[in-house]
Amino acid sequence: MGIAHFSKAGLVLILMMAVIGGCSGDSGPQPIDEAVDVCASCNMSVSDGPFAAEWVQRDGEVLKFDDIGCLAGYLNNNDTDGEAYVRDFHSKEWIRTDQAFFAESEVHTPMNSGLVAFQGEDRLQAFIREETGAKETTWEEILRHARDEEAKH
Repeated sequence: MGIAHFSKAGLVLILMMAVIGGCSGDSGPQPIDEAVDVCASCNMSVSDGPFAAEWVQRDGEVLKFDDIGCLAGYLNNNDTDGEAYVRDFHSKEWIRTDQAFFAESEVHTPMNSGLVAFQGEDRLQAFIREETGAKETTWEEILRHARDEEAKH
């Protein structure tokens, strides 16, 4: 067992880890292409604005949504093995839903959910103070509301 044997074994191990790591899924959110992207829930065009959302499946496929409400409805009816992302209302930076702060509001969103997301609680609280009728909500409450709406139909 010479050095060459260990070098080959090491190379094989490194390659295997790279392949496994590459297949782990969460490749993160992708840029919105307004010319081609359509909502995986309602089939409307997805705007590169603050209301877009994405679902990154474990296999790396990225599904795009025009409204946070569409993402929530989709997740209630489909496999949820992946990671959900929304955009900060002000900066449009992608945020994982488990790290975002949400508001229900009267802001006109593509599917009229009125849902907006923020990267920090301070941004959320400032929005609630400024926006008449806005109130804090959570991702869990958004999903529960989507389930309740689905049950009505």
